[in-house]
Parts: sequence; C-alpha cells; structure tokens
Amino acid sequence: MKKFKILMAFAVVAVMMFASCKKDASSSSSTLRVKAQASNNTFPVLKSGSLATPNFVWETCFINVSKIDFEAEKKESETSQGFSNIDFEWKGAKKIDLFNINSVIGEINLQSGVYEEISLEIKAYKADAGASPVFYLSGTYTNATGAVIPISVTVNEDIAFKAEAEGGTILNAVNNYTSLINLNLALLMNGILQSDLDVATLTNGKIVISNASNISLYNKIKGNFNSSDHAEFNKD
Repeated sequence: MKKFKILMAFAVVAVMMFASCKKDASSSSSTLRVKAQASNNTFPVLKSGSLATPNFVWETCFINVSKIDFEAEKKESETSQGFSNIDFEWKGAKKIDLFNINSVIGEINLQSGVYEEISLEIKAYKADAGASPVFYLSGTYTNATGAVIPISVTVNEDIAFKAEAEGGTILNAVNNYTSLINLNLALLMNGILQSDLDVATLTNGKIVISNASNISLYNKIKGNFNSSDHAEFNKD
C-alpha cells in the first residue's frame, strides 16, 4: 500500500495552539492532549467565467488515526546546557470527527523537564481503518448555474502528517497542555477549478474523488498534502 506524507503548513495547515494548566510543582510528569479540527468548511471555487461564483460546503470530515509520535529536545530545566533527544508515542486506532471541536486524538505523557524543538507526527494506517476510509470528506459543490451536486473525497492510503514548532515554543512539564492541529480544507482543495469540477465524472449524480474515480482531481489533492514543509505553533 502506497504511503504519502503530509508536512502540514501550506496545503493543509497545521496550527498547534498550546493551552497550559499549572500543576502542583511536585508532579513528576504532565500531559499533552492532542486535538484535531478541520476549518474552512465553506469557501468559493476558482471560477473560469463571469457567472455566479461556485462554492464548496463540506458537511462531514473524519480521519482514522493510528499513532501520534512526539519528538523534542528535552532539558532538565530552562537553564540547563545539555539536552537529550526524546520520542514518546500514543497508539490508537481512533476515528476522529474533524468537525467536532472537542475531538481528542490521544494524550502524550511528558516526563519532568523542559521540551524544545517540538514536533508531532500523526499517522493513519489503512490496516487500522478496516472498512472505513483513512480520510473522508463530503459535502456539496454548487456550480456557476446554481446546481447543487454532492461531492466526496476518499483516501484509502497510509498517510502521515508532521507539525513542527517554530520560534522557540517551550513546554514545561510542570504544566498540562492541549494542542490543536487545524486542517484547512480550502488549502487542501487548492488548485481545484470550476472547469475541473464541471467535467468530473458523476457516480449516481455525485462527484466521487478517490484513487479509482476522478483520479486527476485526487492526484491534485494528494499533491497538496505533499507540498508543505513546516507548521505554525501558537501558545494559547
């Protein structure tokens, strides 16, 4: 099964926002809770004519997550000179509704210390998804004539996306943290034009985008997954 990697920032933006909760100073560890959410469920399509602007409205979006890898440089305190490279992980599998703002993938337990150069890699394996898609997106496409057409995107390949901290993000394991990975659907569909959609093959009146249907559109979306190289981390 082919695997493709998503390095989140340009085509699918991963924004990690940290909200901290102070723990008792005697605690020997803390928890990083990892959440994921899709944004921009409604946005216009790049049009080729002067008629009304067509648009997408997405109603369902989910991913079957298999694993979270947390990598960082760990120091004993903020004033320590030396550091060690660490790798913690959470294992699923778990189906995540990306339109639910409370969708928690899992939790990473952090040992006491200070963490810098942080990255999170979310992995989703076809073997863990079973009969369900690895990633699924569905809604409607309204074309320039006002016709509303059902549309779906189905990914049934192993995928992984990595979010890397920028600009001095530090986690201190005397706090608990919550992270949010934001998948920007408008950027996922970057480069999909009205002209592409208007000639798409319909299956029972629906635009089905997968590795077996409307393959050129599928490859554009898959290319968007692969076109980025960093992610932004914001502390709440």
